[in-house]
Amino acid sequence: MPRTRFIDHDERQIVLMDFSGITDPAEGLQVIEEARQFVAAQPKRRNLLTLVDVTGSVQDGKVMDALQALAEHDKPWVLAGAVVGISMVKRMLFKMVTMMSGRKLATFASQDDAKEWLVKQWVPPYSVPDIVR
Repeated sequence: MPRTRFIDHDERQIVLMDFSGITDPAEGLQVIEEARQFVAAQPKRRNLLTLVDVTGSVQDGKVMDALQALAEHDKPWVLAGAVVGISMVKRMLFKMVTMMSGRKLATFASQDDAKEWLVKQWVPPYSVPDIVR
């Protein structure tokens, strides 16, 4: 099963970018590039809901740069985005990615909570939840 794919939740589609469990930076870069290509292949309508799962993954400097570039790249396509798997340790790195990319990404403790929030978004959110476990 591809790591980036559409999933359905409450009759809406969400782009799941499953980066969980990736401990090899080279694999991380490859999966991030696949996610970029997946989004780029969609109509540029700013209607995508994205869910990024980084649970148990390891990010080095190159991976963090690639995640920031992905967030910047996806901006014209994405209506709302959420991230799960951000630990307290990774929180500072995540904040840098959102600040540098200009994206508002909600953080949740679980995919279920993120999906529930995402499907309620019909316009770009003014503010986003920041829940870190």
